[in-house]
Amino acid sequence: MRFMSPVRTARTRWVLQLLATAALVSGLAVGCSSSPTAPTPPPEPPAPIPTPTPDPDPPTLTCPANATASTTAASGTVVNFTAPTVAAGKEPVTVACTPASGSTFPMGATTVTCTGTDALNRTNSCSFTVTVSRTPQLTVTKFLAFGDSITAGEVTFPIAGVSSPRGFPNFTLRLVPSASYPTVLQGLMSARYTAQSSSISVINEGLSGEMARSSSAQTRFAQAVGTHRPDVVLLMHGYNDIGDPSVLSATATAVAVMAAEARNRGARVFIANLAPSRSSGSNARPASSVIGFNERLLPVIRGENATLVDIYSALLPDVNTYIGIDGLHPNEAGYRKIAETFLATIQATLEVR
Repeated sequence: MRFMSPVRTARTRWVLQLLATAALVSGLAVGCSSSPTAPTPPPEPPAPIPTPTPDPDPPTLTCPANATASTTAASGTVVNFTAPTVAAGKEPVTVACTPASGSTFPMGATTVTCTGTDALNRTNSCSFTVTVSRTPQLTVTKFLAFGDSITAGEVTFPIAGVSSPRGFPNFTLRLVPSASYPTVLQGLMSARYTAQSSSISVINEGLSGEMARSSSAQTRFAQAVGTHRPDVVLLMHGYNDIGDPSVLSATATAVAVMAAEARNRGARVFIANLAPSRSSGSNARPASSVIGFNERLLPVIRGENATLVDIYSALLPDVNTYIGIDGLHPNEAGYRKIAETFLATIQATLEVR
C-alpha cells in the first residue's frame, strides 16, 4: 500500500481548488456576456369575419300580351313574339318558352308557357295565348251589279223653300258613284278580304230610269255579262216597273230571264228584293206593290238556283233613316246598308270555310 507524502497531498488540493475557481470564473463570464431575453409580444387579434351578401330574390317573369295572327294556310302560320321581361334572380337568368317564338302555330288558341331559371336554379313562369285564325277569303272575286238608278247610285238633294204641288218636299236627283252600293261593297270586301283586295271588283251596270221588262234592259244585260264575264251577278231591278201593280208578275219574269242568262254563262246569281219606300216622298212606291213583287221573286230565286239578298228586311226598321226625301232612292246611309247586306250574304255563301 502506497502512501502519499503530505507535501503532494497539499499540492493536489491546491490544484483542485484552482481548477474549481477557474470553472467558477468561466461560468460567471459566460453569464455576464449573454443578452437578456426579449418579452413575448401579445397575439394579433383575429380578422373580422365578413358579413355574407344575401342572395337576390328569385326571378320573376312578365309575359307579353296575348297575340293574334291570321293565315290562309290550313296548317297555321309562323308567329314571332317578344321575350318575357325578367326581374330579380341571380344572374345569369335563362328564359325558355314552349312553343318557342318562330314556331308554327296551328289554327285556334295555343298557350305559350315561358320559364326563367337563375344561377341558383330557382325558377318562375308566366304564360300567354297565341290565337291563329283563317284570313277571310272568297272563292270568287269578280262581281257585276246590274239594275236601275238605285244600282247606279242616285241620291236626292232637297231644294230649300220649294214644295211640289202635292205638298211633298222638292228635290233634285244627282248621280253619286262613290255613294253607290257597288262602290261601297267593293270597299267593304277589300277591307275584309285583304289577301285578295287587288283582285276584287264590283262592276256597276246601273242605269237610271230603266225598266226591267224592257227589251233594251234584256239586251244590255246580255251584253254586260258577255263583256265582263263575272263570277257573280248581283241583280236588283224593278223599281221603275212596279209603279203599275198589274205588271208585278211580268217584272219578276224579266228578272228570271236575266238570272237564266247569267247562269247559262257560268255566273252565280244573287237576286235582291226591293227596299221599302218612304211614304212621305213623291216617288214612293205603294207598300203593296213592293211586297207583292218581292213575293213573286221567291219562286224565281228558287227556280234559278239563285241566292236571296233581303234588302227589304234590312232597311224596313229604319226606312226613314235610309231612304231619301223622294221616298224611293236611298241616301248615302241607305246605300251603305244595302252594301252591308250584300256583303253579309256573300260572306255566308262565298267565303272559304
